Amino acid sequence: MKKTFAITLTMILVISLCGFFAFSSSPEIYHGESDGFICGNILVDEAYFPDAANDVQTPNKFFANANSAWLFYDYLTTAQKTVYNAIVQAEAGLNIGADTSTEAVIGITVPARQISGNSADALKAALQNAVIGAMSAVIEDYPQYFWLSGYKISYGYSYDSAGNYWITSMDLYITLETNDYQNFATVRSCYSQMMTAVNNFTVSGSSRYAKCKAIHDKICEMTVYTMNVPMAHQPTGVFISGQAVCEGYAEAFKLICDREGIPCILVVGTGNGGAHKWNYVKMEDGKWYGMDATWADQGNSGTFYDYFIVGSESLSSSAFGTQTKFGNGKETSASHINTGALFSYSGFALTYPTISQTAYSSVLVSPSASATFDNQKGMLFFSKDADIRSSIFCIASPSYAPSNNKATVSGTTTGGTLTITSPVSTQYTLVRWGDVNADGKTDFTDNALIEEAAIQEAEFTNEACFNAADYNQDGVIDAFDMFYSDLYVNTGKLLNG
Repeated sequence: MKKTFAITLTMILVISLCGFFAFSSSPEIYHGESDGFICGNILVDEAYFPDAANDVQTPNKFFANANSAWLFYDYLTTAQKTVYNAIVQAEAGLNIGADTSTEAVIGITVPARQISGNSADALKAALQNAVIGAMSAVIEDYPQYFWLSGYKISYGYSYDSAGNYWITSMDLYITLETNDYQNFATVRSCYSQMMTAVNNFTVSGSSRYAKCKAIHDKICEMTVYTMNVPMAHQPTGVFISGQAVCEGYAEAFKLICDREGIPCILVVGTGNGGAHKWNYVKMEDGKWYGMDATWADQGNSGTFYDYFIVGSESLSSSAFGTQTKFGNGKETSASHINTGALFSYSGFALTYPTISQTAYSSVLVSPSASATFDNQKGMLFFSKDADIRSSIFCIASPSYAPSNNKATVSGTTTGGTLTITSPVSTQYTLVRWGDVNADGKTDFTDNALIEEAAIQEAEFTNEACFNAADYNQDGVIDAFDMFYSDLYVNTGKLLNG
């Protein structure tokens, strides 16, 4: 990931404080502009060395509602929200920037003494905090405003004889990265092309898991990981040129999730020691999970699933070298570390939700799918009617196995195995949904066995048979599984399938 966030702050006109205090008892307003420059973080592409020094923001909020979104706006101060709202209302300058201009000016009305301090330096620090917090949150909440990066501000301030300083007005200048976007006419053209592509993006599947997989796979399919090309660091790189780095992948994924009503956020920090951006996505169980489409796209080697809807304790495969757990955002030994810092100013960092410790079990919402790989359990679940020998490879590709995989199948029903021998050696236990007696069929005999297990608390000693009976994958065989089994045998469907 590579993007420079530049900030130009105006400097206050130099005046004689003692002279002012001696002859004035009421506040006066002063204005000034300068080329004072504060450089943002230079974010470089993925490296492979751990970085122990990270400023991590500890999460402080968790939403249990499966459909509630996470907006960084909700964690801002009142002053930051004032600036944020002004940026969003102006569509980040989209509706006010002149065609030939490389900047748009957003006038911001600041309520009385909302941004204040007890000295000129304190006032400047408060202003930095307000603007950088607002800009950071808008950039992550609204990836469609892809041109947001550098900016400068001019402002008016006032102070009184008691030593109270406050901002009275300000103008925020949104400045373009001219290497990617020549002027606002170019921005508007690219915005139109991108939103057309977003609206036309086809997402298959009815469950949230299936939709996330469809979005993930298609973005990997249509994008080539490429550095140092125009738009590589924005979602336009994915939707217009098909060339992007981690920022483009993650922001494109969020745009489609937003369209589909799937709670999804952008996460900025380090990945294996290098600056990186990825996603968190919330599933139907109300928990957040890690998602990294960039690392999934391994070019000619295929699409890998080591970082698809995973938990903090999920380990990568040996295909990525040393096996490393995804991490909870704070562990310096993990592959993904949240810093929450888009700018070099140390006074603000984004707040992130806590993700699940374990990977999402895809079988919770897709038992009617032809085949589903659960990498946490090392099992391949498939439908009662699937011909496992002839159709497995056209159904889906397992984790870290591209389309030209080599594999052998031993057995065709519950308890059998699928062994992948190339390019990475791994093995899955076969589980045919509902086939608890492993006879290759899911029928009323299996219903009776599941009913016996639920009512008489009989146990399935075979793990594969237990999972074939546990339709909702909650770890117990009970009345819910009896109901699901009867429905599945009769209709081939489940309520959430």
